[in-house]
Amino acid sequence: MFMIKGNEDKFDNLEEFVDNINRGGEIEFLFHEKKYSITHTEDVIAFIEQNNESALMYFKNIDELLKHKIDDQEIRNIVTEIQPFFRCF
Repeated sequence: MFMIKGNEDKFDNLEEFVDNINRGGEIEFLFHEKKYSITHTEDVIAFIEQNNESALMYFKNIDELLKHKIDDQEIRNIVTEIQPFFRCF
């Protein structure tokens, strides 16, 4: 279990990011000057580029989310680079 961090604290590693999402955490972050959000519904993980509703995507599990690409990079490979501006859990 990881210590809860502040809203703008970066993730130290992939395991911390996965733990946050698996506990129902929500994240809003910047990557390459674009804003993104990861939230949850009852059954899926929702991912969206903010201000681009047509970019809304749903993933059945964390593994699918981690394979999703932002600017040709899988999320799993950029979790320590993203700049959170809101995160819970």
